[in-house]
This record gives sequence, C-alpha cells and structure tokens, in this order.
Amino acid sequence: MALDLADIQGNLLRGYRSANARHFALGVGNAQGAAAFIGGLVSGDETKSPQITTAEEWEPDTKPSYRLNIGITYGGLEALGVPAGALAAFPAAFREGAAQRALDPDPDFPGGAKLGDDLDSSPDKWILGGTQDPPVHIVLSLYTDDEQHLDDLSATLRTLFAANGLSEIAAHDANALPGGRVHFGYKDGIAQPQIAGAPGKGVPDMQPEAKVGDFLLGRDYLNVYGGNYLEAIPAALGDNATYGAFLMLRQDVEAFEEFLEHRAHRWQLSRDLVAAKLLGRWPDGTPLTLVPDGGHTVPDGRVNEFDYAPGEGHEAFYDDTEGIRCPIGAHIRRLNPRGSLVMGQPHSRRLVRRGMPYGPPYDPTQPDDAERGLIGLFICGDLEMQFEFILRVWANEDISTHGLRGTRDPLIGAQPPDGGEFVIRTDDSRDPIVFNGLPRLTFTRGSVYVLIPGIGGLRHLAS
Repeated sequence: MALDLADIQGNLLRGYRSANARHFALGVGNAQGAAAFIGGLVSGDETKSPQITTAEEWEPDTKPSYRLNIGITYGGLEALGVPAGALAAFPAAFREGAAQRALDPDPDFPGGAKLGDDLDSSPDKWILGGTQDPPVHIVLSLYTDDEQHLDDLSATLRTLFAANGLSEIAAHDANALPGGRVHFGYKDGIAQPQIAGAPGKGVPDMQPEAKVGDFLLGRDYLNVYGGNYLEAIPAALGDNATYGAFLMLRQDVEAFEEFLEHRAHRWQLSRDLVAAKLLGRWPDGTPLTLVPDGGHTVPDGRVNEFDYAPGEGHEAFYDDTEGIRCPIGAHIRRLNPRGSLVMGQPHSRRLVRRGMPYGPPYDPTQPDDAERGLIGLFICGDLEMQFEFILRVWANEDISTHGLRGTRDPLIGAQPPDGGEFVIRTDDSRDPIVFNGLPRLTFTRGSVYVLIPGIGGLRHLAS
C-alpha cells in the first residue's frame, strides 16, 4: 500500500537534521480556540499560521526554512471535546499518561517491572508532565537552522497561542552538537528503522524493513503481529497517526567521564574502548562487531550493516553470541537485539528516535553545574508494546538472559543506589572483566505521551 505522504506528519518518516529546536508545552483554555489554532496549522495558508510539516519529499536545495510538528495528549483530546466513546477507544498507556505509567508497576512482568523513573527521576521531580505540574495538552515542536528564524517564528506562534486561548506551560530548546553527537560523545541517530514504503536512501542494514503498522495507525496497515493498532479509534482521527513519548533526559556527563577514566586506568584499557563497550559502537558510530579493536572505520553509510551472529543472508558473519566483540549488555544490543530471539520476534519493538541535545557542551577542563541532556520524541505504534516494554524489560528488568543477569542498561538504566554492574568478555586471562559501581547516568526530567495525528486527523479535530 502506497503511503499518503501528504497526510503523515514529517517527523515520523525523516530526521530533519536541524540546528535548533524549540518544544512548546501548551494548555488548552477553550476547545473552540484550540480547534481554530490547529485548523490554522493545516490550512495551507502561511500568512495565517506556520504550517505542519508533512512527510512529502523535498529536494536538498528546497528544504523548508522551518519544520513544525504537533502532538496531543489524552488530556488534550478531552479538552478539545473529543467524544467519550472515542476517548475510551485509546489504549490504557496513552489514557493514563507518562507520569502515572511511571508510578505503576506492570503486572504482566515478574516483579512488576517499572520504567525506571524513581528517586531523582520520579514524576514528582519532573519539570514537564510531572505530578506537580500543570497538565500538558499539546506539544508543538519547531525546528530551524537559524536562531533568529527560530525566535521570529516563536513570536508568531506565541501571538497565535494568546489569540486562541492557549497557555504556554513551558518551552524547552535543543541545539545540535558538532558531528551529530550527544553530550556523552557518541554519534547519535544512526540505527533508525526503515519503514516499508517510506522515502529515503535505503542505507544498507541487515535488519528487514519495519512494517508500516508498527508505526502508523489505520489504513489497513499491518504490524509485525499481523494486526493494526488503530482498533476502535475513529478512522477520521486515527488514520496515519502514531504515538510519541516526548522525553527530557538529563545526562550526567561528569559521572560518565569519571567512570570511563577510572575503569580504563584500573583495567589498562583505552578510554575510547571502555566507552565503545558500554555503547556497542565506537564514538564515531562504527560497530564493535565489525571493528572490535578500533583504528579504522567501515565504509561510509554502512554502519548498520551488521548483526551479532550469522543469519539468513549473512551466513558467514562473525558469531558474537558470547559477546566477545560487543558485550551482550551494551546499550545498542540490549535495546535493539537485531536478529536475536529475545522475548519475542527478532527485529521487533523498534522505535523512531527524534532527539537533540540540550544544554551547553561539556568541557572536561572546566567542569560546571549546567544541566545538559537529550530532548525529543520516541515514536511508535503502541506505547506499551514498544516504548514501555523496551524500558521496563530490556533496559531495567533483571533479565535472566545469558550475560544480562543482575545488570541494567549501562547508559539509560536505573542503576541501584550502590551502583550497577557491567560485564566485558575478552578471550584473554582477564576474562571476564566486571565493572562494578556503574552510576546512574541518565535521569528523566519530563515525559508526556502524545498522539501525533495525520493531517486529516488534525483537520478533524479542527472541525
């Protein structure tokens, strides 16, 4: 089935590679004003309002001067006057929202696995979407490559907010770092799912194309389980929609740097090798399974053409089942096991990640107390089956899978108060090397679950 790119918001199918972003958290004052505001965003009239960016392709020299996307929370749909019957059709994770889901253990998993939002990451300490904050109804994300243009468009949008009874609860900025890296020093945004039928270059990847229904609702799209996540949601609202977990994550870069230096010295390893073992890639994105010892890179554009063991189509591939090259507990291996059979089908539970760093770059020669981290959307067709499962089970559950027992994800896991454990296999007399005292490195500062409607769905809300 051909995708109607003009009906799909653009942030699902493409990364914008913008220099700047500003995310507005809005509250709805009255349904009529909010509907008028949304209608203006999809009116096609730039003189009336900035327009939502669709997935329609553009040539490199015709890239729009800004990109704009919108997500609406369950509370926002209520405030817009969506009928109770339609609201009841939405899945429980979306209805309950991020803060409540963070507080509740999941009864379907042993021990009631949580999302990891406790202690300093608990919802009562969030600065966005938490239990102490005003309810967020709309998240509007504006992207530009020019700071002045960002400010000019922000002024236009703020005028429209005021004219339509929308309150600005917060605005959070993000700015790209050199080389597309995050504050921990790794190149980011590499292994995004290639969605069947979506436009793009087709970067070589040993993972099969993702099913359209794993990300888009309605239109008879099939997900990996042979169903459709729209279920009883009215098609006028749900067709070509998707869900997003909007997250603000603080990264403790100083603790990360101290851990790297100490463990590198203790075990006579290079700092970059310790960093690569935690992530599963060298800082430039080269995977450990292809380049275990550093010193060279794979051909440009082929950094995703790997798996952790031989498989169909790559029968002669290096068998790293034991994690000699890439630790089984490495971040990218835990959160995307690729062809491995880990609690379900291989190549499943994928997410589209649209995040950018916030806060100033870290200078190890001049440590400071500035907050820095990552902010953006984790997009999927089912928040519970994809986003929450990955956090609850693959990142934070005490999984009995070989090589993971008693550990959590090294970069985003909620480590125990006395520190976590990370294991490196080596094939020499030191095997295995056990890093103890791994501190928690990532903390939730805010979280909001949103529906990202198709253009038709936005027009439906506006009507």
